[in-house]
Amino acid sequence: MTDASSPGIPPSRLSLLTAAYAVSSYGSYLNMVALSLFAFQLTGSGLQTGLFMALRLGSGIVAGVAAGTLATRYPRRVLMIGSDLLSAGTITTFALVPATAQQVLLYALAVVLGVTQTQWGVAMRASVPDLVGPDRRTRANSQLVTARSIAMLLGFASAGVLVAQWGFQRAFLIDAASYVLCALLLLRVPLGRAAEPRGRSGRTGPRAVGAVRGLSLVLLSMIAVRSADAFGSASHNVGLPIYSSTVWPENPASYAATFMTAWAVGSLTAGGWLSWRGRRSGEPVRPELTFGIATCLMSVFFVLSFADPPLWLLVVLAGAAGAADGSAEITYTARLQGVPDAMRARVLGFASSAQNTGFGLGMVGCAALLEVFTPFAVVATAHTAALAAAIFFLVVHARTMLAGRRRTAPRPQTAEVARELSDA
Repeated sequence: MTDASSPGIPPSRLSLLTAAYAVSSYGSYLNMVALSLFAFQLTGSGLQTGLFMALRLGSGIVAGVAAGTLATRYPRRVLMIGSDLLSAGTITTFALVPATAQQVLLYALAVVLGVTQTQWGVAMRASVPDLVGPDRRTRANSQLVTARSIAMLLGFASAGVLVAQWGFQRAFLIDAASYVLCALLLLRVPLGRAAEPRGRSGRTGPRAVGAVRGLSLVLLSMIAVRSADAFGSASHNVGLPIYSSTVWPENPASYAATFMTAWAVGSLTAGGWLSWRGRRSGEPVRPELTFGIATCLMSVFFVLSFADPPLWLLVVLAGAAGAADGSAEITYTARLQGVPDAMRARVLGFASSAQNTGFGLGMVGCAALLEVFTPFAVVATAHTAALAAAIFFLVVHARTMLAGRRRTAPRPQTAEVARELSDA
C-alpha cells in the first residue's frame, strides 16, 4: 500500500480518518453513559447494570485476538465500516422495539458493542503506518488521541443533556446516526489489509499465538505494563464517584466533571505537543523510555489527585495525569505499530485483549476493595502496582540498552594492544 509521503495518498486522508475516529468515539462515549443509565432504569437493579457493563467489556476482551486475525485476512476498511453499520443497526433496533423486548436485547447489545468497537479500534490502529508511513506514526497517533479526547468531552457532556431534553430513544437514534456518519467518512479512506502470503491450506501466515511468540521481550513487557496501568486506571474510574461524594458532598457531579475535564485537557495537550514535535523531528528515538516515564508520572499524579488537594491543585494534578496518560498511550501505540505488517494487527488485537483484561480485573477487584477501604487507599494501591511495573520495565530496558552498547563497542586490535603494552 502506498504511504502518506507519496503523491498517491493526499494528507487529507489522515484528516478523514481522524474525523471518522472522532465521530465513532463520540458515539461510544455517548452510549457508554446513556446505555448505563437506561440499563439501570430498565432493570431497576444495580447488579443487572453491572452485568451489562461486564458483558460489554468481556466481549471486547474475547474479541481482541479474533479482531487482529480478521484485520490481517480481510480489508480493514470493510471491517470498520461493517462494525459501524452493525452498531448503528443494533442500536436503532434496540431504540425502536417495545420495552419488553429491550430487556432481552440489552445484553445482546452489550456483546455487539463490545465486539464491534474492539474490531474497529484494532483495524484502525493496524492501518495507521500504511496510511501515513512508518516515520509518521507518533504524529498520526497524537492527532487521533487529540480527536478522541475532544470526542470524549463532547460525548460525556451531551449524554445527560440529550437524555434530559429528548429522552433515551432519540439519544440512541442520534448515537446510531454517529456510526453511520463514521462509515460514510471511511468510504474515502484507503485502508487495506496486511500483505501476508497464503499457504496451501488457504490460511494466512502465523496464528495469533505465533505472532505473540515472535514479539521481542521489550514489546511483551510494554504490553504487560500497559495492562497493569489499565488495572490502576480502573481504580480511579470506580473510586471517583465515591471520592467525589466524600470530598464535595454538596455537588459531587461537578467535582467529578472537573476532574475528568482536567484529565481530558491534559490528554489534549499531550497529543498536540507530540504532534508538533513529530512534525519537527519525526519519530522519537526511544519511545520505550518515554512510555515508561510517562506511565510512572501518570500513576503518581493520579494518586496525588485522590489525596484531597484543593480544587485548583486538583485541576493541575488531573491535567498532568491526563498529559502523562496521553503521552504513554501515543508512544505505546506507535511502538506496537512498528512490527511488520503481516503480524501487526494480531499484535494489536492481543494487546487490546490484555489491556481490557487488566481494566476488567481492576473494575471487579477495586470495586470489592472500596467496600472496605477508602478511595485513596484503593487508588494508591492499584497505581503503586502500575508504578512498580513501569519502574521495573525501565530498569530492565536500561540494563538491556547498556549491555547492547558494550557488545557493539569497538575493541582495539590485538596487535595494537601488544604494541601499546611494549611501549609502556
